[in-house]
Amino acid sequence: MTLEPSRRRFLGSAASLVASVVMPSASQQNQVTQAKPDQGTGTTFEWQLPTKDRLEEWRNYSFNAERWWGEFSKALSDDMDMFADNAWAVGPFEKYGQNPVLSPTSSSWDSGRFSGGVHNGSILVKDGIFYYVYRGERPIDIPQVGAMDYICDIGVATSRDGSTFVKDTIHSPFFRKGEDRRFSYEDVNVVQHEDTYYLFCNQWLWGDQDNPRLNGTFLATSKDLLNWQKMGIVFPDAKRIHRNAVVLQDPQNRAIRVNGKFVMYVNGGLIAYSEDMMHWDSHENENRWPGGECCFALGEYSENRDSIILFTGGAHCGHFYAVGEVLISRSDVTKPLRWLPRSPLFAETKYPFENGFSASQPRQMVSSFADCIFFNGLTRHGDHWWLYYGGSEYYTCLATASVKR
Repeated sequence: MTLEPSRRRFLGSAASLVASVVMPSASQQNQVTQAKPDQGTGTTFEWQLPTKDRLEEWRNYSFNAERWWGEFSKALSDDMDMFADNAWAVGPFEKYGQNPVLSPTSSSWDSGRFSGGVHNGSILVKDGIFYYVYRGERPIDIPQVGAMDYICDIGVATSRDGSTFVKDTIHSPFFRKGEDRRFSYEDVNVVQHEDTYYLFCNQWLWGDQDNPRLNGTFLATSKDLLNWQKMGIVFPDAKRIHRNAVVLQDPQNRAIRVNGKFVMYVNGGLIAYSEDMMHWDSHENENRWPGGECCFALGEYSENRDSIILFTGGAHCGHFYAVGEVLISRSDVTKPLRWLPRSPLFAETKYPFENGFSASQPRQMVSSFADCIFFNGLTRHGDHWWLYYGGSEYYTCLATASVKR
């Protein structure tokens, strides 16, 4: 497997800004705690709405240090190794040289559309086989209500080597059947507890997406990752939408208990707890950290069993969406201790499929998301971390990192 290193190149700057993380000062911590809620607090984002000028939208979602810097410090030294100085972090990541590893299939449920394809999936290894449970997007195929012109479902692809995937066509797609064809299902987080897999995703009903009883975190369960039983909306009585829920899990994607309860991080400053993975109580978290939406919550990944990493996705040092890492302790799962000041994984213009263009020749614009990397899938297999991320919100790509010993 050929891998290529991912290196930062800020537009308009000759210097590399890979820098060491520092413990936030009291003033910095206070600044983050009082920061405005991140990109994931609303039910509909501006970038979800269709636009007539695709090129202008592509420019809008390209690298922009003024618009997309976020709350990260700019006063850092250049050319320092942030991973060497932060043993708790996972990385550095290397991008697979044959990316992308999954693409839309024409005339199928995951046929893709402009700015949407196959992405934001979970990865699990079962009996030596990689299972990628992913979001597939297509133009809306039901009467359109409101501005939303796309719709999604969830399916699965499998691989023996983690890079060559075969899409399942027997069980996929999972959810948009019968009455449920009206919903869009997006952004997957799958976790195992005992002999059952729990799939959390976002369910949306276009035209009524502010209704918590029908929208937000949705749960289904399975014994084999292929056949799924719908459990429904997880927080139907909530006062606001709960979206992008990620359950704390170990490197083999098994749910972790902290003080006897499972932990779930939710967009917009929410945290939830459960005793059985089925019933969840959510609470407002007064603490804040930079980096955007919830991607993945990882624990028990190093000799220091106390450490938790919350991976985030959102405005990051000039990138519209890039990956962030936040360090949290089991002693207080609500409070950030540190965070990487620069993204460990971000889009690069040298890769067309990460810059809004097709992976194959001739290059054609397939997405307006010129600078967007988001992920939900991470697992440890062998001596590496395997991370599956979205390229331009259209493709699925692979990056790996060595497991630290």
